[in-house]
Amino acid sequence: MKKTNVFKKNVISTLITKSIAQSIVKATITATMLASAQASAAGFQVNVQSASALGNANAGFAANTDNAAVIGTNPAAAASFDKFAFSFGGAYIEPSVETTGENAPLDPYYSNFNAGFGTNYSGENESDYDVEDSVNPAAVPSVYAVIPVSSKLAIGLAGYTNYGTNTEFPEDYAAGLLGGSTQLTTFNLNPSLAFKLGSKIRFGVGAQIVYGSAELERNLGDAAALGVMSNVAAYAKTGASAAQIGGAIAANNAQLSGQAAGTQAFIMEGDDIGFGWNAGVLFDLSDNHKIGASYRSEVELTFEGEYSNYQGADLTGQLDLSLPAMAELGGFHRVGNIALQYGVVWTEWSSFDGLKGVATENTDLVLFEKAYNYEDNIRYSAGLSYYLGETIILRAGYALDEAAGDTTISIPDSERQWYTAGLTFKVTKTLSLDLAAAYIIGEDTSFEETDTNTGLTYAFTNKAEAVVASAQMNLVF
Repeated sequence: MKKTNVFKKNVISTLITKSIAQSIVKATITATMLASAQASAAGFQVNVQSASALGNANAGFAANTDNAAVIGTNPAAAASFDKFAFSFGGAYIEPSVETTGENAPLDPYYSNFNAGFGTNYSGENESDYDVEDSVNPAAVPSVYAVIPVSSKLAIGLAGYTNYGTNTEFPEDYAAGLLGGSTQLTTFNLNPSLAFKLGSKIRFGVGAQIVYGSAELERNLGDAAALGVMSNVAAYAKTGASAAQIGGAIAANNAQLSGQAAGTQAFIMEGDDIGFGWNAGVLFDLSDNHKIGASYRSEVELTFEGEYSNYQGADLTGQLDLSLPAMAELGGFHRVGNIALQYGVVWTEWSSFDGLKGVATENTDLVLFEKAYNYEDNIRYSAGLSYYLGETIILRAGYALDEAAGDTTISIPDSERQWYTAGLTFKVTKTLSLDLAAAYIIGEDTSFEETDTNTGLTYAFTNKAEAVVASAQMNLVF
């Protein structure tokens, strides 16, 4: 009993005395909707809707009417086409996110536990919190069509994505409640109408029909061992004998030795369809000078589907997610063989205040919750295009993308710089092809993240970059 008394004095005050079994039911989602291109765009945003625009780092996207893809950002541009126009393409994103652990927060608990009970358990090393390539590659398709109805009216139909994610940490990752896997897929079907208001002004308005599906999974990680230490501490306080305590420790050897880190804490999946609107204006001053502005409303999704956790819960849960509103201003100005493009995009990230999953039949029952400190951000871009004769356009661009919020291991958000290049080749009068590539590098970030389920605070350093390749076919007839 002497060891038990030492444990009571030196350890119990520092261990979590609340059962992990109780806290997991209210588990926090700590790795969330980072775009499939999360190494390349703020928050969980995707910015690869057009190969021709990517070549200029999306500078002037709202104003450049080179092809039908412009309606993906500005529905008013459809009124500038006097022939049927069609664009189809896609981008492949190869992200690289390197997470380095800077501490081993479970070590003090193991030291005190060993001192109190005469055991010899050890936790993870700092390097065990290192992860490379936690963000999976992604292919992002897009399609656009413009149908002139009359000299004053055109119909637009666009299909693309603005938001998505595909992150995955190893199942036995020590910070399992901060890692796990997160998959979000969205697709925006965007029909629109565009009108000519005089010879220089075009106005457009459209509807956003957004389908989204999500799957979230988290594992216990360090919580498995910490939960046992907490429960043994509570058991010792009841006056259990040394033999009884030893038996409890032996029965939970797998958890204490880290073998249960990969135990699934919870999983939830669901889908939904949300609705919004968008509008834009284009000042089509001449073939060589255009200025465009557009706005895209927020879209609310409520993912509803099956939720289960390691305690045996099996019920229907729901999660509300806000896809933030966006506003864009872009310009295109050509003098001779050179065109200058510029753009500014504002995203209302402050509308995304966090994630909260609840039971569908009892919304007072919180299944998981995570608050985020996000603020509105701005993306600045500038591009140059060089017209090499009548058939080739060479493109280059640069963009600065502000961070949307605090960094976490699942959202390695930081200020990003884009370096892009592209090529347009006019095969015939009706067919052209676009190729583009981008190298995006994020600012290295050092940060701490606390798992609210266990109280453990982890220290990390993140490095993020991405390579994007995109191709697009354009038809006009």
